[in-house]
Amino acid sequence: MRRPIKYLIANIVLWTLTFLVVSAQMATEPMPHAGQMALRRAGMALFGFVACLGVSRILAALADQPLWRRIAAAVGLSMAGGFAYAVLNYAAFYVIHPLWGAEPFQIWRVTYMATVFFWTFLAWCALYFAIRYEADLRDRDLRLAQAQALAMDAQNRMLRYQINPHFLFNTLNALSSLILARENERAERMVLSLSGFLRHTLETELPDKTPLADEIQAQRQYLSIEQARFEDRLNYIEAIPPDLADALAPSLILQPLVENAVKYGVAGSSAPVTIEIRAEAAGGRLRLTVADDGGGVADPPPPRLGLGLENVRRRLELIYGRAGSLTCGPRPSRGFVAAVEIPLERA
Repeated sequence: MRRPIKYLIANIVLWTLTFLVVSAQMATEPMPHAGQMALRRAGMALFGFVACLGVSRILAALADQPLWRRIAAAVGLSMAGGFAYAVLNYAAFYVIHPLWGAEPFQIWRVTYMATVFFWTFLAWCALYFAIRYEADLRDRDLRLAQAQALAMDAQNRMLRYQINPHFLFNTLNALSSLILARENERAERMVLSLSGFLRHTLETELPDKTPLADEIQAQRQYLSIEQARFEDRLNYIEAIPPDLADALAPSLILQPLVENAVKYGVAGSSAPVTIEIRAEAAGGRLRLTVADDGGGVADPPPPRLGLGLENVRRRLELIYGRAGSLTCGPRPSRGFVAAVEIPLERA
């Protein structure tokens, strides 16, 4: 609900209750001219409503002032409002067409009425401060959430874009080696594969999350480049259920895992190596696994497995918090396995 609407509703409720409480007190002691008195009390309530609107405007104009000045202004405005209400109330009932015989001016009556309605206006000022504080707190939380979202998006993009230069340098080095060895056919296949991969990852602005089918297609393009480099030493299989094709995953989240398998598995082995990408869903979670049966990492494994996997961890933390995780380590027999686990979402 917008702040002006809250002020208006609170003001209406305050003076409606004031009118009803005073009317209930008068009803306990039946008096003549009850209808006309009720009409005049309604007029006084309307005056109080308008006066509180004015108090709100003044306090809003002092919003940038120190708190003690705003509190002092609220007390002063409450005193002025209570006195003005008391004087107008006395005039409405005892001066302007009195409903019974005229009475002499009684200062104690006006003072008593001013004291009573001082607290009414002070209550309105407290309501005003409470509504404003709640709204300011909500606005501050919204701005903080927006700032955090922008920061998270910037970090996510930075981590994601680190993938392309790292991969590109490795590919160019491999191309240079093929050209020096005059293996032109393999070099040509690698250039074509590289062109397709870069078209997917660089020419279009990738979303933070992409359907799993698109993510797997990107990895196919990547592995086709590496197959041109390693030929028969690299085999690739995938186990992606058709019903998970529209599951959402962070863009290029699998590439560092696949690249890690190529670097430590294929490049570190003279025998053929198979890289497998698998997707499974259970209990509202999506598990993506990249495994190889190559040489794996050294035993014992190093404490850090490179920038790529650290980027994966960081991206999962930024996007999912504790709901996303990366687990990796040597396979029981041979090779290495890395698994990303995230909430199951659909495109």
